[in-house]
Amino acid sequence: MCYRSCACWCRGLGYLPIMLGVMSGATFITSYVIAVIKGDVFAVFPYISDTGTKPPESCIFGQFLNLSAFLAFATMYVRYKQVAEFYAQDVVNKILKLNKTAFVIGSLSCLGLSIVANFQETSVLVVHGVGATMVFGLGVLYAFLQTIMTYKMYPDRNGLFICRVRMIISSVALVSMVIAFSAAAVAYVQWNKYHDKDDDRQHWKPSDGGYTAHLVSSIGEWMMAFSFLLFFFTYIRDFQKVDMEAQIRLYVEHLDEIPENEEPNERSRLIN
Repeated sequence: MCYRSCACWCRGLGYLPIMLGVMSGATFITSYVIAVIKGDVFAVFPYISDTGTKPPESCIFGQFLNLSAFLAFATMYVRYKQVAEFYAQDVVNKILKLNKTAFVIGSLSCLGLSIVANFQETSVLVVHGVGATMVFGLGVLYAFLQTIMTYKMYPDRNGLFICRVRMIISSVALVSMVIAFSAAAVAYVQWNKYHDKDDDRQHWKPSDGGYTAHLVSSIGEWMMAFSFLLFFFTYIRDFQKVDMEAQIRLYVEHLDEIPENEEPNERSRLIN
């Protein structure tokens, strides 16, 4: 029974969203635990980025988050190719345009995640903020675009249940983002009334100005992050029914030779 269950999860590319979830979860939890043990942050709902600002947790945070960005991009690409294959014979289908738009936006969100990983908020706050906005803002937009596509693919390509699940998760992510950004703005305004800009915001105490708004904002951020992971988990069942392969065609016997026919044969493009 255990063997059959494992084989089911590993079928096709179903393991890809799982790897993304495991890597992202390991990133958040590991950097959080180390930061709390070292006293770099308070244990009660710090911002995710606050747990990755000082070494050694910043090193782990950056490396793991870069890997998560790559896995997220790979997951989005597989989803893009899966939908494109469904409608390969219908070149004027609106779903194809929506699919390409979602993939581009999702790719930019992955770029933002890499920016967050490499530009800590205590070092380059503006760049870090741009990256965070790309991750969360474009990430929510990507989730809704995929949800709309899922509804448009019903009933020909998927059921109604997965449509509703993705809509719920996307809505939770959107509400969490609004709460996180709004509360963060209030928190920083209240903080700046009583503190210098160089004061340590990684140790935001209950007695500090804006603590309640800060706590609400950080809870919203954590909810948003895990909403994204849950959304990717909705791909697992779909990815179990798809596989991809790379094909290599050699046009010469020696790499110093010039191919007789430089026109490539028919092949599947990366982006149709």
